[in-house]
Amino acid sequence: MRRIPEIHNYCNHWCERCPLAHRCGVYQVHSQGADISILPKGMEPGEEREENVFKDLNLEASADLEEVIKKQEAKTPLNLQEHSLMQKFQDWEKYYQRLILYLEKDLLKEYLKKPILRKQKEQQIDNAFCVLEYYQNFLGPKLSRALGGKHDFVDGLELMQSDWNGSAKLSLLVLEDIGKAIEKLLHYFGESDTKLMRFWQLSQNLKDQVKHEFPYALEFLRPGFDTLGLGHNLGLE
Repeated sequence: MRRIPEIHNYCNHWCERCPLAHRCGVYQVHSQGADISILPKGMEPGEEREENVFKDLNLEASADLEEVIKKQEAKTPLNLQEHSLMQKFQDWEKYYQRLILYLEKDLLKEYLKKPILRKQKEQQIDNAFCVLEYYQNFLGPKLSRALGGKHDFVDGLELMQSDWNGSAKLSLLVLEDIGKAIEKLLHYFGESDTKLMRFWQLSQNLKDQVKHEFPYALEFLRPGFDTLGLGHNLGLE
């Protein structure tokens, strides 16, 4: 099966539920039990690196090189811990961890201990919890990568298809999945559950701030998922 290069850079890494895993070089390596380090960083096996966004910049010319250096040196070093988006994320993440414990030990206890899920309600509740459990440590690195990339880019060379826009888009899609999972639980347990409602609102607030920080992120085209119009379906509709 022919591969789609770079498809693994902007996915949710949930290979078992991915409609395009068979097109992914990283998945093929993993499924064969090989070490992922055999893949050159940022490249698929057998693929050449895509066109360099700096190709039009003549770094051999001292004036061009000096201009790039000046722009980079003039930037204030990025402190992720003090960035308003990461501070909001950290508060969100702490609540997220507490919510998972609450779901495991209290709200969903009787559903999670069932070895077989026969009823539609049981399956949907279990699926929503699986989504929340899977994503609980996912978002931090993606937001850090997006903010770092945005901070480091050279003025005049920004592209819509920049890595940081792609990382921001994936963050928004993950937050959308998390919101849908919470909505599915609210459907069955009601909006009277203040912990679920509080986390849903925190997630919406975080998503709004990510959109504000990266206003063009959703225009990024993810290889395969967006170019083929497949996206992903986690059974939360």
